[in-house]
Amino acid sequence: MKQKHSSLCQWQHKITAKKALRGSTAELARLVDLIPMGSASRFCCLVPIFHATLKSFQVPNYIDPKNIPGIIRAKWALFGLVRITSVACSATIGVKDDAVTKYIVRSWDDIYPWIRFFARNCLPPPYDVSVTPPRPDLCSVFDAVKLCVTPLSLICTKSEEGRHMLRSSVSVQHFVAQLWILVGNIRGDVLPGDPGTTTDGLISKLRASFALTNFVCVSESENPDKITLPLSSYIQAAGGVKPVVFTLLRYIRRITRDAAAVKEPRSWTPRDQSVQQLHLYTLGLDYSFQFLQTISRQDPSCRAQLIRQGSICTVVDTITQILPRILVQANEELDLHPEMGLAGRQKVLWSGYAYIASAIRDADDGVTAVCQAIDAGLIQTLEKGVVCPPHAHRRDKPIRGHMGDIELLFLLATFFIYHRVVQSIFRHWFRMQSVPLEKREIRDEGLGLALEIVLKSTIEAMDHRSVEPINFHEYRCSGPGCPMCTSQFVSKKRRCSGCLISIYCSEKCQRTAWRNGHKKWCQILRCTIGPWGSRDIRKSLQVIAGFENSEISRMAKDVETCVREAQQQFPAFCDKLVLMLDMTVYPTKIHVLPVHKLDQFPGKDPIWPEIADEIRARSDSPPNGYMFSVVKVHLGNSKFTLFSPSTALRIAFEGQYFSDNEACDSVDEDEIDDSKTLGDQDLDYDSESLDDKCYDD
Repeated sequence: MKQKHSSLCQWQHKITAKKALRGSTAELARLVDLIPMGSASRFCCLVPIFHATLKSFQVPNYIDPKNIPGIIRAKWALFGLVRITSVACSATIGVKDDAVTKYIVRSWDDIYPWIRFFARNCLPPPYDVSVTPPRPDLCSVFDAVKLCVTPLSLICTKSEEGRHMLRSSVSVQHFVAQLWILVGNIRGDVLPGDPGTTTDGLISKLRASFALTNFVCVSESENPDKITLPLSSYIQAAGGVKPVVFTLLRYIRRITRDAAAVKEPRSWTPRDQSVQQLHLYTLGLDYSFQFLQTISRQDPSCRAQLIRQGSICTVVDTITQILPRILVQANEELDLHPEMGLAGRQKVLWSGYAYIASAIRDADDGVTAVCQAIDAGLIQTLEKGVVCPPHAHRRDKPIRGHMGDIELLFLLATFFIYHRVVQSIFRHWFRMQSVPLEKREIRDEGLGLALEIVLKSTIEAMDHRSVEPINFHEYRCSGPGCPMCTSQFVSKKRRCSGCLISIYCSEKCQRTAWRNGHKKWCQILRCTIGPWGSRDIRKSLQVIAGFENSEISRMAKDVETCVREAQQQFPAFCDKLVLMLDMTVYPTKIHVLPVHKLDQFPGKDPIWPEIADEIRARSDSPPNGYMFSVVKVHLGNSKFTLFSPSTALRIAFEGQYFSDNEACDSVDEDEIDDSKTLGDQDLDYDSESLDDKCYDD
């Protein structure tokens, strides 16, 4: 009986297929419905029928009653191709890449025009989804979205040839960008035409899966010999930088919301529906973070706009919400699963950390980026990661180009020398200490140790920041013997235009200071804030000086060793060696070099031996084996080598000055635009001698 029933079904299917080839729309729709979702191997023979249907009718330029039947047949042919390809890819037999490449990619010239047709006539405009589509009667919005998005998702996941097509075709990239904007602007999870048979939310799944399609369009090809389109082409297709940034952040927030709404799995196994949904949303966030990192690295305008729109806060908030859902030790079957395992779940966190790290490193104003991360609770989020044990693939074999939690922590620590960052730490210190680290269940000992070291650095930074008086050179007149504080100034503050550090209550105090030695130390003070006169460095000199003194004391033996090695390596410059503290890395590294070999430092100026002699003469414990120390700092993508803030502040502002009879020009405090970024102020002290800017006595 079963064999007879099977033969009867096959006979009926053949009749249906013949009628579909003759142009019967009803039989073609019935043929698509006959394709079971469990097995597609027996129905791959229907693919030529669907291809022939698409070729038999040319895509119309306009719609009239005569060509509507052909449009409906094309719709069902697309549905059939999508269903067979989807089922074939999920099958365990055969090569998965073949189905998508053979059935969709290599027939793309026939399929793509119809996909664009249904998108143009059955979907609302990308930037106003409330507008009714031109012809919703031909295909519902629900079906049109599936027809447009599913083939692209299959191409990105299963076909290398298809991925190259997305990267190299201007037309396809423009279509993907517009479709990405449209899906991102759809509100809610129910589309017009939704039959209500899906309970897991089609739009939520599309948002998560479409993140990969979007990332593939801007990523580099697997084959370096193949040409890909520049990022600017995709940004232009999407409408510019702002629509890309706003839509991407909206995607991340909505996928995060969907992931947080997933029910707690009944059994942590790969077959559990909740585990599968979490895996899908985790992948969507992973590719969204990678897309963030790609556009931030390649396009400076996107990077600045992302930071301006709070991308770092969005990423930190996302990691905070999903971390307790995915860093769960379930069982050996799931934890070691090649796709859903613990290593794969941790990868999304690494992608988020990698974006934050790249945003800080590449930013013109890395201090602002670090403050955003701390204010968003990044350190507290990293503290929660200590409860999960490290996976074998997590630190022993890190993914190339990704930064982990420990590396991000150490990057943050290199910015603890800045005044604004210390203020952010102080605002959130009590929240950081709500649960002491020693009372937590620490399973990741490496992360726990790194957190302990970095938290000690935060305490040290706050200690240096709290030394009284705070930034004394900013709050009292620098005139010799003048006790007046800035709050008592009758007129506006007058800041020295040479060093940008000394301030005066009057022109008289400024002239007196210049005659008594500021002429010499003006250039030295300027070397403590870098050639561009960064406000962040100028406001942070006291904290930098505190770290400088503590690091030299802590590494005294290492300093002696480095001095001996430098004297052997540079015998001709034994009397011109300089100790450099590299604070662009954490922990701080020390180097001893000849003064003329320092980067971003006027080492060839003949003033330095004279300054070194003065330091030895006026210091209770002069440097041993080197002239003075310098500090290397960074503000993101810019690095500076600064003259020792500790030495400069101690000697220049402790009342003893040399004699001279000229003074440097000053400017009113309000004339300096402190909001300027690096490079806005052309203040190269070597291009013009200070004597050319002096007052006549």
